[in-house]
Amino acid sequence: MKSVTDNPSIRSSNLTPRGQAILDHVARHRITTPQVLRRALFPHLSVNAVIKVVSRLCRGGLLQRVSLLHRHCYYALTASAARALGVSHKRTGPLGVQALPTEYAALHFACFTGTPRVRLTSAELKIAYPWMESAWIRAAHCLDRSQPESECLELLRVVQGGSPDHVARKCHVDISRREGNAAFLQLVKQKRFRLVVIAATAESARAIQQAIDNHLWPDGLAIHLTVLPQLLPFLGGSHDAT
Repeated sequence: MKSVTDNPSIRSSNLTPRGQAILDHVARHRITTPQVLRRALFPHLSVNAVIKVVSRLCRGGLLQRVSLLHRHCYYALTASAARALGVSHKRTGPLGVQALPTEYAALHFACFTGTPRVRLTSAELKIAYPWMESAWIRAAHCLDRSQPESECLELLRVVQGGSPDHVARKCHVDISRREGNAAFLQLVKQKRFRLVVIAATAESARAIQQAIDNHLWPDGLAIHLTVLPQLLPFLGGSHDAT
């Protein structure tokens, strides 16, 4: 991924280091919010101060503000910023109804958990895991860096609906499609691969865990259930949403 300041027209727009950091962050995560930016990049600033920096990027035509739920918003790259960064135009502008919960959950999982981790871009996945098929690379992945000598690749599945059995079957398909790949199985054996299932409520996570336990999985595969209450509004606010 290129630096925004490699582009002469943007370089001449007096982009600050903070602005550069924000654009690089959005290019990696596809979306962001002021609260996430403060947590991930600027813990010494207030949310209002972060919003001022982001607003300047919007006025400069580099970020787009998109309305979210309950008067909140998120920010995405504009087409011109994407071109400057060498990012696909598909990763710009407002997200669809299915992509938004997935990207929102991945953003919070990467930036708000206590574990040091990074969301991997498609380009990074291709380089680090050249055995991956194109369809696999399109899924959200993070790298758990809590143990630098044995970093763990995490495949994220965000629960957006369906019964616990349905979710468990989807997870099983995710893994089954990879089981024929020797490099994948080696990661599993080394305990350097983890399937992360992100649900909106603890009740949902428990039910999904029970359904997952009814399936057979490759030896050594780690499956982690995590709860992200921020997903609940995307699912209609139902505490039974799975």
